[in-house]
Amino acid sequence: MNYKTILIVIVAVVLSFGVAFWYFNAKAHQEITYYNYSPGGEFITNLKGEEKFVKATVQLQVADKNILKTLEERNSEIRDLIIQILRSKTAQEVEGPEGQEKLKNDIKNGINKIIGEEKIINVYFDEFIVQ
Repeated sequence: MNYKTILIVIVAVVLSFGVAFWYFNAKAHQEITYYNYSPGGEFITNLKGEEKFVKATVQLQVADKNILKTLEERNSEIRDLIIQILRSKTAQEVEGPEGQEKLKNDIKNGINKIIGEEKIINVYFDEFIVQ
């Protein structure tokens, strides 16, 4: 091979890697729009096996705006599920960051089963009090 052919191959390879790097970085940095849904008001219920109560306000985060209508249509089921999950926990189970993360995951997984899709991205507590 002569010098010009080698140079052309090297430039083509470098350009190919550069374009691929730019393309995948540009895709990775696209902003995703998230939507929050409130299943309505606060949840006040007793905890399992104790004379303690929990008061919580919940927000559900989704990335698909179309799922908001489904959440609204299934709101009664979602509220019932959240109450059942809260009532199944003891104060010790919801205590601390690990307990609240587990509770959020239980709520998220339960709602995803109700709507039949993995559309709930995160669960947030606007308010969470155990007394």
